[in-house]
Amino acid sequence: MTEREKLLGRVRMYDFALVEVIEYLDCHPDCEAALKYYREMRAAFDKAAEEYEDAFGPLTARETDAHGARWRWIDGPWPWEGEDN
Repeated sequence: MTEREKLLGRVRMYDFALVEVIEYLDCHPDCEAALKYYREMRAAFDKAAEEYEDAFGPLTARETDAHGARWRWIDGPWPWEGEDN
């Protein structure tokens, strides 16, 4: 497994955890344990996403810097593409 795949796997893992805890919080908005878990997973997701983007570029077009002379989001490979694409 490449470093890119490892980092993207961590981003996906924390993103999944966030989706699940958000759904739980929709029904249990006062659950202190879930709120604490959300904050922990959010911090972990932000860190993993930052590490990935520092090494391999933006995860989504929202994180693309559009101040240059060229739209760089299309420069591959895209996060969901394999190393050989």
